[in-house]
Amino acid sequence: FQGATQRGANAYGSPLNDINPDDIERIEVVKGAAATTLFGTDAAAGVIQIFTKRGSQGAPKWNAQINSGFQRLQQFGTDSVPLLNMDAFVRDGGRLGMQAQVAGGTQNNVKYLFSFGADNSDGVLQLDNERKYQVRANVDFSPFKNMQFSWNTAYNNSLITQTPAGNNAQGITLNAFRQERNYFGNANPDTIKLVYGQQLNSNIDRLLLGTTATWTPIERFSSRLVVGFDRSALENRNVRPYGFPGAALGIIQNQVWQNKIISLDWANNYEMQFGDGMKATFSAGTQYINSLVSDVVAYSENYPAPTNPTVASGSLRNADENRLKNITGGAFTQALFGIKDKYFVTVGARVDGNSAFGEDFGFQTYPKASASWVVSDEGFWSDKFGTLKLRAAYGQAGRAPTAFAAVQTWNPVGWGTAPAVRPLNLGDPNLGPERTTETEIGFDNQIFGGRLSVDFTWFRAVTDDALFFVRNVPSNGFLASSLGNAGKIEKSGIEAAINATLLEKTNLDIKAGLNVSTNQSKVLSLGGAPSFSVGNFGWVIEGQPAPVLRGRLIKNEDVIGAPIDTVFNHTFGPAQPTLILSPSLNITTWKGINISTRGEYQGGAFINEDASFQALSRSVLWPTCTRAYAAIAASQPLTPRETLTCIPRNARQDMFIFPADFFKIRDITVTVPLGKLIPHTASSSLVFSAQNVFRTNFGMPLFDPEMSGNDGFNVGVRYISEHIPAPALFLTSLRISF
Repeated sequence: FQGATQRGANAYGSPLNDINPDDIERIEVVKGAAATTLFGTDAAAGVIQIFTKRGSQGAPKWNAQINSGFQRLQQFGTDSVPLLNMDAFVRDGGRLGMQAQVAGGTQNNVKYLFSFGADNSDGVLQLDNERKYQVRANVDFSPFKNMQFSWNTAYNNSLITQTPAGNNAQGITLNAFRQERNYFGNANPDTIKLVYGQQLNSNIDRLLLGTTATWTPIERFSSRLVVGFDRSALENRNVRPYGFPGAALGIIQNQVWQNKIISLDWANNYEMQFGDGMKATFSAGTQYINSLVSDVVAYSENYPAPTNPTVASGSLRNADENRLKNITGGAFTQALFGIKDKYFVTVGARVDGNSAFGEDFGFQTYPKASASWVVSDEGFWSDKFGTLKLRAAYGQAGRAPTAFAAVQTWNPVGWGTAPAVRPLNLGDPNLGPERTTETEIGFDNQIFGGRLSVDFTWFRAVTDDALFFVRNVPSNGFLASSLGNAGKIEKSGIEAAINATLLEKTNLDIKAGLNVSTNQSKVLSLGGAPSFSVGNFGWVIEGQPAPVLRGRLIKNEDVIGAPIDTVFNHTFGPAQPTLILSPSLNITTWKGINISTRGEYQGGAFINEDASFQALSRSVLWPTCTRAYAAIAASQPLTPRETLTCIPRNARQDMFIFPADFFKIRDITVTVPLGKLIPHTASSSLVFSAQNVFRTNFGMPLFDPEMSGNDGFNVGVRYISEHIPAPALFLTSLRISF
């Protein structure tokens, strides 16, 4: 961008990258009302709990791992142009890293775990690189018999350089895709590579501190207090030097973003015994979360001379600053009853408040109840039917609006030399959380001595006062959409996990699994409001999934010579997949060599493939139109799709909506145990893995349906712009224990 404090199109990172996988002991997912009752409004969509490893009593045990490998870009175009003209701009990106960990304990009740990790990765684009360093310390000790303390510290630093890419006039991908029709008017790779003069650097710092104190004054009562601090800091630096094409006098932009979260969690448990057959556990507690986000961006352009610039180097300067504080607090109570270890009932409720609620909303109450029955423990049950547990749950969960959504705000702007304000957010004093009521029914079954297991859940969730950005009446003077409680939505589906041992021999063990999930949504009501757009051709419409993609349907698109038959504002379908299948296979053979593979199919979703429209509307020779170009040259008829998309003057953005269905092999891993083959080691193993090595689309001719646009995955409705898909990763790891 020029003249604005905005950052160009770059890749988005995930906070999950800040966690060393070797530090993880287990991952638990808490969904639905259970998550909200225990963790609060911020957990309305569910909670992913990541538990890191702890120390244990005894002598120190060392583990180390060395990783090496490479990344390679896979085909995402057609057979004739597999990389969409990116061949001269990509490489095999190398990867080298290591992790080390020591865990143990002392005789005075102190247990510890320390770990360190470093990783250096080159991406497939020539300026892409990440250097990452991770340190963790987990310490547990008991100063008194009835008191336990835990201390957790984790620090992560990532230094990232990126190649300018995306829907960016000064980026590699856009100019390579468009060839002679690019912003250079030249397809010569050496000319396009002039954008390599741009510097895109990110420095990410994250510090996590946490302490847990558990007091057990009597055997049946315990009280736990957890205090946490999470600081994430990011500096983005974008420099286009003096003499850069398209910005001859240079541009610099520097952004400093920071998020500080302070959390407090206090929970108490009391156990009671009622006779020989009934137990009860009563729980109560409170949580407090304070989040402060700050963002400062400085921009300048027009350096006086070639130099290593700072923002002060430019003669034209601009700046922007944003600060946002959000506070969530609440309390919960819960009771769990167990009868004869066969019947279990849980009832609970949570009361929550959030600073983003409107003035007419105080604290909100969310109840829940669940029950389970171990049927296989009954006298009438036959052992040949294995084990069976039935379960059901009902509960309510809430999701808070974003900060300041309920407040009427203005944006301070300058107009010439005079100060001014511009209407920004209309606000709604009645804005409150959306409330989801969910019902679940399921069972867990194991038969054939545990060789076959089935976990099945059916769910239905109804969301009242759903939060959407809705259009304002223009006469109010606030033209931007505002967050509002805009109706009622239903969501339902199933989740099933099937695991089977197919063969169990001395030197051959074969296990297979299949995870199935479906998701059907429907807008039940918009409260009398008309249908509205949420961007990228996504719409919220009564009676349809939320959201759905709407555009122009070419009914007879592939019939050569047929007259054009189209439907305007056709509803294609949901933006999110309605069916996900995840098959897996695990084989253990001679000497304990293990081979595992995992795939995934997603179907039922649609996506706007904008990169093809942007190219075709600019008369770029595009690989999906190869047949059309030959037909035009030979004065032969075209198909309706070719007529409407391959002739530039006919191309419209809403004709590039495709099914986003695909199948991928997520990973293939071979583990070879080496035992004590390496001297002075307790054990070792060699691991070969390949990730993201195969993909096939069902309906979309180009690109990877999991790609996204310049907004990354933060946007409500994804779309595809001028990016490249995630490459395949081939990795070799040597794991050693001492």
